[in-house]
Amino acid sequence: MNIRKPRRRTILSILAAVLAAAAISAHYLLDPWGFYWKVSPEEAALRLELVQTAETYLGTQEGTGGHREILDIYNAHEPLAVGYMVQDTDDWCATFVSAVAIQCGLTDIIPTECGCQRQIGLFQELGTWEENDAAVPLPGDIIYYDWDSKGFGNCTGWADHVGIVVGTKWPFVKVIEGNKDDSVSYRIILINDIHIRGYGQPDYASLLEGKS
Repeated sequence: MNIRKPRRRTILSILAAVLAAAAISAHYLLDPWGFYWKVSPEEAALRLELVQTAETYLGTQEGTGGHREILDIYNAHEPLAVGYMVQDTDDWCATFVSAVAIQCGLTDIIPTECGCQRQIGLFQELGTWEENDAAVPLPGDIIYYDWDSKGFGNCTGWADHVGIVVGTKWPFVKVIEGNKDDSVSYRIILINDIHIRGYGQPDYASLLEGKS
């Protein structure tokens, strides 16, 4: 007589866990993905311009006209980083970030590059590199990954991918990336994920100095 009750409780527990997981997933997929701390409205607008420009390419597939447009924007910019014109067959994650920065007129604070590790070096030269993997970014920050990281201590390996931070919703970061599965796509990743190499933190506030 008592055999079915534990089974029923087990089924209900599983169902409750599934519903809870679905609710959590829905919560983190919904907007708004926003700012972890407050910045001025003017700075927020600059940051969101970068994000929203990147989002106009969402869904763009490698080999399409949109992909070609990204490469053309990058290749037409002067000075061309390391004198190299990006080809259709090249990895294009850093090229995507750079092309969006070019479109937004932000190349003074977001250095253009087609290589992730070289771009990190340029952020370091500007004094706007954040080495701490556990830092909580703002929309418009640039996130770098090292997919070979084993998770022991601070990730200091070779960066092999990059994207633009869309926003945070604790404990996650939402990112838009070029060349993610050969397209422009979103990624949701845990803050302090073992593969986060660090952040370029463009000095948006410097562009507003002297303006009212």
